Amino acid sequence: MIETMEKLEILKEVLSLPSISGKENIVRDYIINFAKVNGIIHSVDQKGNVYLTKGERDNEEFYPCVVSHIDTVHRSHINLIEKNKRLVINESRYELDELDDKTDNLTLYATHPETNEKTGIGGDDKCGVFVCLEMFKNFDKLKGAFFVEEEIGMLGSKQSDDNFFVDVGYAIQFDAPSANWITEVCSGVRLFDSDFKDLIQPHLNECGYTQFSNDPFTDVNQLASKYDFCCLNLGCGYYRQHTNNEYVIVDEVFSSLDAGKNLIEKLGLKKYVHDKEKYVKLLNERANHNQVVYYDDYDDFNNYDFFFESFYSDSNDIQSLSESITDMVLTLSEYGYEEMEISEQIKKLLKEKLDL
Repeated sequence: MIETMEKLEILKEVLSLPSISGKENIVRDYIINFAKVNGIIHSVDQKGNVYLTKGERDNEEFYPCVVSHIDTVHRSHINLIEKNKRLVINESRYELDELDDKTDNLTLYATHPETNEKTGIGGDDKCGVFVCLEMFKNFDKLKGAFFVEEEIGMLGSKQSDDNFFVDVGYAIQFDAPSANWITEVCSGVRLFDSDFKDLIQPHLNECGYTQFSNDPFTDVNQLASKYDFCCLNLGCGYYRQHTNNEYVIVDEVFSSLDAGKNLIEKLGLKKYVHDKEKYVKLLNERANHNQVVYYDDYDDFNNYDFFFESFYSDSNDIQSLSESITDMVLTLSEYGYEEMEISEQIKKLLKEKLDL
């Protein structure tokens, strides 16, 4: 019980750190300080990505690597970053969204310290940051990559340090909603082959992860494209990301941590080569048309229409409206929607708020 309470306080501390794309310094400094306190080697590349390495591997060993990104989309937090202030993290035993059947769970949400209004908690992907750092407390040999500017096109992982990944055996990112979400195909790139799936599926099922999915981009898309090891992405307990109504379910974050620990214990210090010969080139209308993607039976993209209702700010002031529009554009772009589709949603929002 004491350990759980301590983890909860650490989770709340990480979630309180404001960060947006291009201004990730507070979260980056937190990670660096964690590394120094725990005697973990750390480095920062020219882009601002942070890399941690714990322990020395033997010649035939390879590091597991945990991954998260350290930016969020919540531009209303810029002034907090400039003033070095923190979000206020609130607890609730009642579900914040009546559409989701998740009552009777400890839920976290954020309010702005200057306005006391609800704001995005940034669980996407500070929940992943929390999980990755906690993993370093459980393993003697581990690597971690914390990328900047994921939300605006995976710009950090596109410039990842190749040398850091030379001795990585596999990578696990924690950057998806819920605690039952396993990304198998990410923006048309398959993250692992069938042999690796057969290996990890029983262990993930034990931890409640049963839903393999075809999802929009996150950093393992870049790692799987650039390197030869298997990757995957797991849900880590955040919901309604990119909106002021974003919230985090504590038990699901902890379940994500347990799933990651279970998986690394099973996979060990080995390399799992991703057999990239099993692909054909396809025309993918929602991705880069020149991208090499894998043939499979998945739908192009899942239906993310349920996000639309979340974008509409409760306030009619210009600042809140502009933030809602910004969040909408970033989110719908990430989830593969075309320019005309996004435009239609913006017009819908403006008509609702301005009575046009």
